[in-house]
Amino acid sequence: MLQLNIIDSELELVPEEMCDDYQIRKIANTRNKRPEDMILDSNYMHGAIDRAFPGKSNRVGRPDIFYHLLNVTQDSILNRLGYLETIIHTKNDEIIRINRETRIPKSYNRFIGLMEKLLRNGKVESPDGKILMNVEKGKWDSIIHDSYDSILLSPKGAKIKPSNLFTRKTDFSVFIGGFSEGDFVSPVYKKLNPISIFDDELTIWTVGWEILSSMETLEGIR
Repeated sequence: MLQLNIIDSELELVPEEMCDDYQIRKIANTRNKRPEDMILDSNYMHGAIDRAFPGKSNRVGRPDIFYHLLNVTQDSILNRLGYLETIIHTKNDEIIRINRETRIPKSYNRFIGLMEKLLRNGKVESPDGKILMNVEKGKWDSIIHDSYDSILLSPKGAKIKPSNLFTRKTDFSVFIGGFSEGDFVSPVYKKLNPISIFDDELTIWTVGWEILSSMETLEGIR
């Protein structure tokens, strides 16, 4: 079993201090939504983010990276066979648990709508009432699984080959960053020793694919 944990994720609704920004209000009017009910998305709100958080517009408001990552993880062979659990921890200390049966929309706009519904209502259900995703409050370390081997991936760690990530058949809990640049804001290094699978920073969906590939090899799926 693989528990994939994405930590300090830049996934949130528009914060209160940004709701009166003219760019945010223009987008809200176009979408016929309240500003606080929209996902913060630097693809469309870059200027507003720069005004509120100078110098952070490339990191803050990045739902796009989860769109790519979750399309990889949820449609993976590992997930389809029941070997994967994906958990997202946000920088606001929210824990998002994703049912392995959840299929991510291929349309980015539909994905944004799904995430807005999730963060606004606390859960997303299927037509028959099955919970596909839900949100609860919690620190990053609340998802550490005591009976699993924990692995923290970071460019700061000692380098190993991705093929050597899992060396024995057991349950693993892997922690990766949910941001496009910078480092963890949670004190992950106080509890876990980092390792690296490449010399440079990688996108989180590339890291996710490498993790899944290594686990599929261990399980004899590949």
